Amino acid sequence: MSDLIKQNFALYFPIFFATMWFFVTTLLGFLSGWFALMKAYPNSAEEALKTLTWQSGSMNTVSMRSILTLGVCPSGLRIGMMRLFGPFCRPFLVPWAEISVVRKDYFLWKMARLSFGEPPFGRLTVSAHVADRLAIAAEGTWPEPGPFVPETRKQTTSRVAKLLVGMALIYAALFAVAIFLIPRFMHSNMAGTPIRRDFNIGFDVLMLVAFLFYLRGRR
Repeated sequence: MSDLIKQNFALYFPIFFATMWFFVTTLLGFLSGWFALMKAYPNSAEEALKTLTWQSGSMNTVSMRSILTLGVCPSGLRIGMMRLFGPFCRPFLVPWAEISVVRKDYFLWKMARLSFGEPPFGRLTVSAHVADRLAIAAEGTWPEPGPFVPETRKQTTSRVAKLLVGMALIYAALFAVAIFLIPRFMHSNMAGTPIRRDFNIGFDVLMLVAFLFYLRGRR
């Protein structure tokens, strides 16, 4: 049996990978509540006033990084995702009257939790900045009193700087563990050039990510 698998690995692996991908994405659709929201709030052909693509958020306990599409329509908020990450997750349109918003302030981030229905049976958490952009585009139909003012360049820079600081602190802590603590347990010298080089590469990646966040925030 093992010899047969080895001989046909090129054939079996894509089938196995595709099967697992469909299974995992379908499971996440259930865990996030996406399928229930699809049924409760069917999509329509209504044209969006504004569409934000490549957005991040979380639904229930499922994180969705840069795969969401949020569309502000006259009658409500359309929520979709890249079909690659949700083959069976179709967009749905939640009427404004069915949405309530609660703001949350954390140490470095400000978030907005959108609850759907009364009592709520679905939730979407996005950054406060994204919620403000949606509110401005909604032109008075957003379920918060406001006012909502477009983010200035200085505010965008400050928000991205806080994000970069948080990411840098986490990365520095991981680097400290790798370069100081692990060698003590492994009794080996890992504090050499390769780790320092990897740290420099990782920091460059953080800077690139921060720059991309800045550009996306100014769109």
